[in-house]
Amino acid sequence: MDPALIVFTVCLTLTFLLSELMHRMRYPRVLGHIFAGIILGLPAFSGFMGQPLATEFIGSLADLGVIFLMLLAGTNINLQRIGKVGSRALTLAALGYAIPFLLGFLSMSLLGYELLVSCLVGACLAISAQSIMLELLMEYRMLKTDLGTVIMEAGLIDDLLAFFSLAAIIGVSAGRGLGGIRLLAGDLLLFIAISFLLGVLVLPRAAKAVWKERSEAAVFSLAVIFGLLIVLLSSVFSLSTVIGAFVAGVIIQLTVKNKKEETEMIESLSLVTFGLVVPFFFIHMGLLLDIGKAVENIWFIALITGLALAGKLLAAHLTGIIYSIRPHDRNIMGWGMNSRGEVELIIASIAFEKGLFTVELFSAILSMALISSAVSVFMFKTSCLSKPHTRKARKKHSGSTSHKLSVKTH
Repeated sequence: MDPALIVFTVCLTLTFLLSELMHRMRYPRVLGHIFAGIILGLPAFSGFMGQPLATEFIGSLADLGVIFLMLLAGTNINLQRIGKVGSRALTLAALGYAIPFLLGFLSMSLLGYELLVSCLVGACLAISAQSIMLELLMEYRMLKTDLGTVIMEAGLIDDLLAFFSLAAIIGVSAGRGLGGIRLLAGDLLLFIAISFLLGVLVLPRAAKAVWKERSEAAVFSLAVIFGLLIVLLSSVFSLSTVIGAFVAGVIIQLTVKNKKEETEMIESLSLVTFGLVVPFFFIHMGLLLDIGKAVENIWFIALITGLALAGKLLAAHLTGIIYSIRPHDRNIMGWGMNSRGEVELIIASIAFEKGLFTVELFSAILSMALISSAVSVFMFKTSCLSKPHTRKARKKHSGSTSHKLSVKTH
């Protein structure tokens, strides 16, 4: 029997079971994906998963998973909507990025780490996982509320900040140094201009032709083909495939004007991304986690996890003070922005591959992502359920617009 087929089946089956278990426990499925990798990395599976073929196979699928993940992330960036973001969301996003970043950067600098490593850790602490955030808001019927709108708009800006952080980190870690960011910016702008031109000239016409056939498979194939072409184009400009995939996703969202076409394209892409390829990225991350090193450095994990959680909460409370938002809603905003598990793991994996992160540091960042996501989901639920009118709305399976952002009266 083909060993690659066995590895593929085992990984996908275990991922499915654990992600469904997490979902039934009302936790994000991504936690199940990472736990699958951790389990497969245990000594009991070393003979099976430690084979070069298995490692290479999972690594290749993990690389493809990153491309699909960033492609999908790009489709969620609505630049027109960002231009209309309210001041509360803008403040929450800016503080929610700056405070955890500074806390991570300063703490790492005080511990004696070099400048670039300190910046990388700061970025990992600063970035939120919007997919988890969206899942929580949908579950508690808060997506269309004032409070949910602020959190989601802040999440959109956070995603954009994450992209620029990722681009800068890739540029610096490629050996260009800090001065290389300027050169990277020039390459990036030219790449975006050419990619957008291709998107405007080709994608809408192709999408319209495919839409007439009502073929979901063709719609999905079109999105993937366009995304991969832009990824290949990014290689011509010596840019990371991660950057190319994200830009391709943004172009799909901008150039496909028919909302039904766009929705079907993104839904098909999301189905395959999270159901087939992205799990292998998180499995790969789990396999790289050294539990022994993590246990040895439990104090360090506790430190960065505490800073990550505290940074987002502090940002939410400062935003609440500025805009006179009640303390309870500040907690909901803070915990809603506190989940992690996507872009920061991509940053950590790039840093690990470049030799910038040690095994201990990489394991600590992965542990921080797991713990902060689990804690934030639990605390978000607790905060929502302790709010009387939120409990009532959820009990009646309604209230998607009744929950308003509570503001103090003076």
